[in-house]
Amino acid sequence: MKPTSTLLLLTVTVMLAITTNFSATAQQQYKLRQVTNMMGMKSETTIYVKGMRKRTEGGGLTGMGANLTTIEQCDKQRTVTLNDKKKLYFIEPFSNNSEEEIDEDVKPAAKTKPVAATTTKKGGIINMYYNITDTGERKKMYGFTARHVWTTQKIKPSPDACMMKDSMIIKTDGWYIDLPEFNCPIRYTPSNTNNGGYQQPDCQDKYVTRRSGKGKLGFPLIEKRTMIMGNGTAQTSEFVTDLETLELITGKLDSMLFEIPPGYTLAKSMEELEEKFDVAEIMKQAGNSSYANTNKTPAVNEEKKSGVLRIGVYEPKGDGQLQYATLQHHIVANLTSGTIEAVAITSEEDAKKYHCDFVLNTDFVKVKSGSKVGGLLKAIKNTDPNAASSFAIEANLVLTNLSDGSSRLQQNVNGKYDGNPDAAAKKALDDGCRLVLKGLK
Repeated sequence: MKPTSTLLLLTVTVMLAITTNFSATAQQQYKLRQVTNMMGMKSETTIYVKGMRKRTEGGGLTGMGANLTTIEQCDKQRTVTLNDKKKLYFIEPFSNNSEEEIDEDVKPAAKTKPVAATTTKKGGIINMYYNITDTGERKKMYGFTARHVWTTQKIKPSPDACMMKDSMIIKTDGWYIDLPEFNCPIRYTPSNTNNGGYQQPDCQDKYVTRRSGKGKLGFPLIEKRTMIMGNGTAQTSEFVTDLETLELITGKLDSMLFEIPPGYTLAKSMEELEEKFDVAEIMKQAGNSSYANTNKTPAVNEEKKSGVLRIGVYEPKGDGQLQYATLQHHIVANLTSGTIEAVAITSEEDAKKYHCDFVLNTDFVKVKSGSKVGGLLKAIKNTDPNAASSFAIEANLVLTNLSDGSSRLQQNVNGKYDGNPDAAAKKALDDGCRLVLKGLK
């Protein structure tokens, strides 16, 4: 072979090797956008993955403190949490205060004798029974082969445990993939940094995990997680979150994304890093969630167009625990559709002024608190146990002909709705308004 040909072949080989190596490296770097739906409130998270490190930004809900950034440095067996607003960081080593017993043949229902509490250090035992089931289902997602996996986690604290007092069951139905090179230990043990200060230096719990079943998780692309709180056999609340991946792309990432930024100061504790937990703002967000109709009341002229039916809506009545003026405008917005218009009125004179064909009276017969998710929120963070609820709502909607006072139709709404009282009432009214519109067709 001629020297020129040999040199050309060597050059092409080197270039191919460099290109191949660059492509392989780029493919190990990922950016994902995921959205989590919790009690009707949505939060978006951006995740960056490079090698054995993962950075998570966002995911905070209004009222739940700062949007902290976490960096999992699996190569150093630690998690770094950042508060960019305060320019603080906190380092938490991966937990080693735990034991794990693995039995692939143990059935999920098998009972294991709890480990006795240690006497050498103040604290208790948190026994965790973890079962994983691979359904065998597979499908392509973002170029990866995703596994359909079910998991069940039962958490039972001893009476002297510091971090939590109530038992908990977590059921997860999800689709998972493997990201090449990203190999971080799956945590069966809750993080000490997210417990609202229950785990104090002088009171440390010991975690014992018993894992059964066959299969593995991986990186979640879709998850539905149901958390059930209960003390003994009494269930106190059920709490559901849904996770969905909106985007997964590859590309070159700056290594500094996975390091502590220059100029940041080490916080003394996670409490110093975090910000105030605002329950009132959470309630406001729940009321303004996708379930709540935020449309403004349409403007209505006194003169009415030909072929239009107009409904005068009185302010709803009840026992005084709801914001009835707000609910009146909510009804008006829901009833204005096509050739049907609605307007808020305070009297029959108003109805005549606006040339209404009908008037609508709404009476809330029952607004009763149902099961609360506050128990779960309180276990995760020290907050008001009434932070969120579900309510049994019963309301009667009566549509009357303005001309002679005769009844045009009556609709009854009776059901259980999530959210604070006003948010639950709005959802009930959504159902009632649909029935009224259907009855007028």
